[in-house]
Order: sequence, then C-alpha cells, then structure tokens
Amino acid sequence: MLGVEISILGSRAMAKVHRDFLNIPGATDVITFPYGEILVCAHIAAARAPEFGHSTTQELALYIIHGLLHLSGFDDLTPPDAEKMAATQQQILKLILSNAP
Repeated sequence: MLGVEISILGSRAMAKVHRDFLNIPGATDVITFPYGEILVCAHIAAARAPEFGHSTTQELALYIIHGLLHLSGFDDLTPPDAEKMAATQQQILKLILSNAP
C-alpha cells in the first residue's frame, strides 16, 4: 500500500527543495516525489489564491489534489495533458467543496 506524506512549506524551504532536487531556482507551488511525498508552498498559495477567487485553504487543497493526481499517474508536461489534469483537479475540488460541512 502506498503511503502519502503531505508537507506545507514556506517559500525558502520550497526554494531549497526545488533547487536541490530539480535544479530550478526559486519556490514553486507543489512538488511531488514518486515515493509518495507531496510538498506544497503556503506562501505561494496565499499569494495566488486571490487571483483565482479562492481562499488560501482552497488553493492549498488544489495543490494537494495536483500532487495526488501525479501519484495516480497524471502528468502535465504537454498542453493536452496539463489541460486534462487541470480539469480533473477542478472537478475534484468542486466535489470536495460541495460535500464540505
């Protein structure tokens, strides 16, 4: 059985992981490792949430859903795959929000 670990990081910690593991400078919204670790950046979620009319919590949930989809075999390297993944993310988020208390 696959275990999943989700960590919420600040910008500095996310930038360090992004540089150390992917050799890309700067923070990013979410990084998923194939062994089941999902890292999401709280600062990016807080900054981007207003752009999309989301709360920071909803934006973080979207990043977590994105990571879970990667672990489920989705990819976003090509425009068609990215569109499919984004649509699936939105469907899942909508389902979650509609069932929230």
